[in-house]
Amino acid sequence: MEATKTLTRRQKRNIFFGLMISIPILMFILFYVCINANTILMAFKHYETIEGEYGYKVTFAGFKNFKTVLQMLFWGENWYMLKNSVVLWFFKLTIGLSVSIIFSYYVYKKMLGARFFRVILFLPNVISNLIMVYLFRYLVNTLIKAPNSNFGILEDANTAFAPILFFNLWLGFAGQTLLITSAMSSINESIEEAAQVDGVNSVSELFYITLPMIMPTLTTFIVLSIAELFVDQMSLLTFYDQFGVDGKLQTIGFYLYQEVYKSELVPTTQWSPSTPNGRLSYSELSAFGVMISAIVIPLSFGVRKLLNLLDPNEN
Repeated sequence: MEATKTLTRRQKRNIFFGLMISIPILMFILFYVCINANTILMAFKHYETIEGEYGYKVTFAGFKNFKTVLQMLFWGENWYMLKNSVVLWFFKLTIGLSVSIIFSYYVYKKMLGARFFRVILFLPNVISNLIMVYLFRYLVNTLIKAPNSNFGILEDANTAFAPILFFNLWLGFAGQTLLITSAMSSINESIEEAAQVDGVNSVSELFYITLPMIMPTLTTFIVLSIAELFVDQMSLLTFYDQFGVDGKLQTIGFYLYQEVYKSELVPTTQWSPSTPNGRLSYSELSAFGVMISAIVIPLSFGVRKLLNLLDPNEN
């Protein structure tokens, strides 16, 4: 009888690793590669219904879908979507991240009231987002009225953007503060002690020691913020429901959500300059997504490359 061959420990480990890694790879291929490949192809297609028959007539649309998206984006008040998305991103990146760094440093140094500020910052993440929105909306509408009106400022599209922006900044503090504080805690204490012996004050320590040491974490936040530039919905669904959002408050992310939810492969009333109340087709929405990716992907890699050059840990 031939001796049965047994697998070595290394071979068993490789088989186990291959089986475990095959699941996420399969998920990535199905739900990312296939879906996005279909989206790119659909962006260049045009669908028409065939009268009296089932199915659709598919033709090559070239860049017609992209042209329609650009027309829609800058038609009437639609440009508010682009403006709101950029303003939201800018304030999150500048004020939001800056305040998170300051509070993280304050908590990290265990200064007076650090525990109190930690509770206040984490409150939105402890309580349901829906409850926080309802409480915030009730308090703001009760305390602050819109100019020349008996309604609260959140009920007026001309005054609602600022308080909703403030709410989103507050909502983002908790996660950022947690991660930045954790990054600060990983700094070797001997470095800070040496700086303090040399007479470095807290402000100088923050800018010349702490921030350079946590630069990889800050780089991650900045790159991820660019990835969210055109998909952030600014909690509008929770504030107003999907059908009650004024055009002046919309972001591109919320607009895409609405259109995908309500549109069709061939909309009954398709958007055009003559029918501005119509819907974009799935092909045009695909073109919209491809345009966003064409902007965000190279921008993210470019910013990451630039920040890595500025990172003293990479040099």
